Amino acid sequence: MTKSSAPDPSLDPTQRTDVVAKGILKRQFDTLLANLDGVRANRDPEFLHDLRVATRRTRSALTQIKGVFPDDLAKLYQSRFAWLQQVTNPLRDLDVHLLHFDGYEQSLPASLRPSLEPLRAYLLTLQEDEHGRLLAVIDSDAFARLVQDWQAFLDAPIPEVSGTANGLRPVKELADERIWRLVKRVRRNGRALQSDSPPEDLHELRKSCKKLRYLMEFFQTLYPDHDIRRLIDLLKTLLDHLGGFQDLVVQVGHLSELAQRMRDEDCAETKTLLAMGALIGHLLVRQQVLRDDFAAVFADSFDKDHRLLCRELFASRR
Repeated sequence: MTKSSAPDPSLDPTQRTDVVAKGILKRQFDTLLANLDGVRANRDPEFLHDLRVATRRTRSALTQIKGVFPDDLAKLYQSRFAWLQQVTNPLRDLDVHLLHFDGYEQSLPASLRPSLEPLRAYLLTLQEDEHGRLLAVIDSDAFARLVQDWQAFLDAPIPEVSGTANGLRPVKELADERIWRLVKRVRRNGRALQSDSPPEDLHELRKSCKKLRYLMEFFQTLYPDHDIRRLIDLLKTLLDHLGGFQDLVVQVGHLSELAQRMRDEDCAETKTLLAMGALIGHLLVRQQVLRDDFAAVFADSFDKDHRLLCRELFASRR
């Protein structure tokens, strides 16, 4: 498996932003391609996970490093990579269920655990079917055109004179501006959340936090190593919390749908449906615990010291 989260090579703060941005995109694309064979072979769900992260980071770079490439080109490829993200969603959801399945069983009373096995068998069947569908996408003309077109763009020489608003700007200047803007957005949106805010609002915050983390990682070598790592680690902690909450929201919804499907298809006896109901109840309790703890986790991530550090790193020149 090839990861896409390793820091990019040391950057020159005065380097053109369009040159740096294309280098970032090339590394994400290399990661995506390096994981394709593993996805095809279905050897380990981490191959698909790492391909999806590279895809998400590509989309984030296109939308968050603004004014560097022509707007129509950025929008086109953001849409095309969004398609790739979307078609991988069903298989990843099933992978997550199966990765957590032993934990599912352990969360139930011993007497109910054997009754959950029909669910595992059903998930494995669906996983095989979805893997077949994803293989058809990877082998499709649409995917081949995406790879060919994107490779051609990445290989094309960068023009000496840029017609975009930010292409020629020093990368450190634009990195400060974009990261600081996202820091303020994340802090504002996080503080606005209330105890009764819907899960969708936490999910939107999670997406903003991911964008902020990716920007910090893209431009990590422009900043003092200890300081930027400290902020990235704080974001990872917050993202783990938000991600755990969102995973439980998705799992509860998906398991409820699966119970209905298994009943309609006569794939589950009453005892299996009862075990699934008990599992859903357990997951809902865990979900509420994470929801109740969110405010404290967020406050720790954006306390006074960390806010001052963000200002010092990204806004001191402003």
